[in-house]
Amino acid sequence: MAEERKPDEILNAILAGSEDKSIPELLKEMPNEKLIKSFYYMESIPEVTQMRVLQDILKSAQNSEFGKKMGFAELKSVDDFRNKLPISDYSQVEAEIEKLKAGTGDILFDGATASFIATSGSTGIPKLIPESKNGQLVKGLVSQIRAILLLMLAPEVMAAGKKVLAIANPSEYGRTAGGIAIGSASGQAAKDMPTEMLKKMVLPPAMMMAKEVSNEATDYLTIRYALAEKNLVGVVCSNIAHFNILLKKMNAQAAELLADIRTGQISASITIDPSLREKLVSELVADPERAAELETILENKKTLDVAAIWPDFAVVSCWMSASAAKIVADIKKQLPQTVKFLEWGYGASEGKFNIPDKAQDPAGLPALFGYFFEFLPVGATHNQTVLVHELEKGCYYELIITSYSGLYRYNMKDIVYVTEINNQLPRLVFVCKESEKLQVQQLQLRVYEIDGAIQTISDRLNHEIRFYQVLLDQENNKLIFMLEPYSERFDSDSFRVSLEQHLAEINPSYQQLRVAQQLWPAELIVVRDGYRDSLFTRSIMPGKNVNQTKLKTIVSEYPDSSSIVDWAKEGEK
Repeated sequence: MAEERKPDEILNAILAGSEDKSIPELLKEMPNEKLIKSFYYMESIPEVTQMRVLQDILKSAQNSEFGKKMGFAELKSVDDFRNKLPISDYSQVEAEIEKLKAGTGDILFDGATASFIATSGSTGIPKLIPESKNGQLVKGLVSQIRAILLLMLAPEVMAAGKKVLAIANPSEYGRTAGGIAIGSASGQAAKDMPTEMLKKMVLPPAMMMAKEVSNEATDYLTIRYALAEKNLVGVVCSNIAHFNILLKKMNAQAAELLADIRTGQISASITIDPSLREKLVSELVADPERAAELETILENKKTLDVAAIWPDFAVVSCWMSASAAKIVADIKKQLPQTVKFLEWGYGASEGKFNIPDKAQDPAGLPALFGYFFEFLPVGATHNQTVLVHELEKGCYYELIITSYSGLYRYNMKDIVYVTEINNQLPRLVFVCKESEKLQVQQLQLRVYEIDGAIQTISDRLNHEIRFYQVLLDQENNKLIFMLEPYSERFDSDSFRVSLEQHLAEINPSYQQLRVAQQLWPAELIVVRDGYRDSLFTRSIMPGKNVNQTKLKTIVSEYPDSSSIVDWAKEGEK
């Protein structure tokens, strides 16, 4: 495609700088084909693109309160920028964000705040991330490019009559005291879908945009619409665990669902707003033929099997990296082998940072046109960052972003891994939060190191693991690994011994603490089948759902006794 990626007049304007339009505004004007060509061309010259994006971001905020304070108009180089502004986090912009929430403009960027995005609230108190007009455009463009590339990788989605199930969160939760909308990152992504994709959605707009619907009702309605549609070709969501749970609920509630499909109704047992119920039911059609077909499948197979109920099911787009990788591996066992898995894309409330363009690959190209990226090598004892074109393959970095929405040298406290580099352009994958690590004196084990160790032993002993968590019992100075294996024949003693030996081999600090008896032998708890899925329903924060829920890998509590199948300890059989 090199011939197709040459710059044209608009790209020259982007690279030279436009007096009256930002880079996101120029890109938004492009038709899909030109947008994709422009995206790939800008990716091919990462150093030039990133310099232009930084200049454009600073220009769009130079008249703001913060921009004047920091002298954005005088910053002429990357070094000027890095020398002037320290690396920051949410606490350092919280006061400015409070002003933005009240409706005050020209604080962190020029103009008014377009919206706020609520974080997942893992601490119990969601943070609100401001969004400028340009910041909204960037997220919309990333979603647009992701959708276009998804369709290029899975053209069967656009076949006539085929439908897609998109599991998203509400695009708007409420408003701030200043009257500014508060939404979710995945809900906004659903709004940003291209029109041709929205027409493919199996869920009606009235349901996708509905507010204050319980998780139970949302799940039932999602299954009800999906099950009624024989031509479902794929599912798009962030957390594939949600789809996995929906499949289980589908079988548990089969009789009720089939009755609704047969009569064109919504069960009276499902509590929803009467006006929403009336709106949805008015558009439903009784389908006794589909109900009979599903009844036959259920009778013959004793389950509503994906391949049988949706014969054309071919595509899943979801998170595939970090803790989601094992969930993807699990659900693949329930789907036809021909199903393509496409990465949903790495992002957060603060931004959408990469654009996947390969099937079965969790990594993606950095969204160079929308953010200025810096990277802090993991383990560095200094704050000296490297830029996109300076990254090294096989290395781990903390991600530092500068955005059009008022985040400057903002530490995402995310760790990303460089899977490959092609002509200075890296492919990045999210691996864990910086805080996800175990520390005992001089020992430090990050989640990706623990995951690698468990995977190594799993492969060596041919014991596949569906899910795991680990805790540090500080009172007794020992690591406790909690594993949910696939097989009932799992040998917990041999797995524990092999894991203990492997940790000592790969981490000298672990070996030293064990020899000095400052850390006692690791223990392994085998938890019952279905433990992971039960955690999802128990871990949902108020106002959230499974799609927005991530399970912690490092925990502080033992599982309840009813969940424990076996407990392997040194010297015990």
